[in-house]
Amino acid sequence: MDVFEAIKWRRSVRRFSAQKIERDKVLQILEAARLAPSSSNRQAWHFVVVDDPSVIKQIPGTVPVGTQRIIAFMNDAPLVIVGCYSKAFTHYVAQLAGHENHLVDVSIAMTHMTLAATELGIGSCWVGWYGESKLRNLLKIPRKYRVVVLLVLGYPAEPSTKESIAGIPARSRKPLNEIVSHNKFGENY
Repeated sequence: MDVFEAIKWRRSVRRFSAQKIERDKVLQILEAARLAPSSSNRQAWHFVVVDDPSVIKQIPGTVPVGTQRIIAFMNDAPLVIVGCYSKAFTHYVAQLAGHENHLVDVSIAMTHMTLAATELGIGSCWVGWYGESKLRNLLKIPRKYRVVVLLVLGYPAEPSTKESIAGIPARSRKPLNEIVSHNKFGENY
């Protein structure tokens, strides 16, 4: 699968089979993140791999009361990768200017992981809903790291076809002329 195919093929998968992801595939997914670009090559990211089912089942309990159902789907996932950053490694000048490049850097790395997983036949879903302090305590994440996003991974529960991955068809996207303009703002590209 080439990159563009993976981009078109990727879906937010929320139903997983019980099959564990093989260690070599997890390492490939993490390697994709390691190779991602970052601001000034700071690589301010850190990834926490959670593969213990009993711990994964506790993650929904870290969110505010009454909202656990939003991420309850991860209970059946065999793997969660928590994307974090360390401000100690972020670009000082960017911090002074108010640029939060570290958030972008972690997001790029997580996207690399998502596309690598897609290429390997592994479903994924980004989760931005978490209670950081409770999640940090549960996973024993050191204070020097801040959580950015969770990536839930697993083999899809439903088979994939040419039309859909895990039974999930492509969602509509806005046409280019609605999201792109020429440097002479207002002119379509």
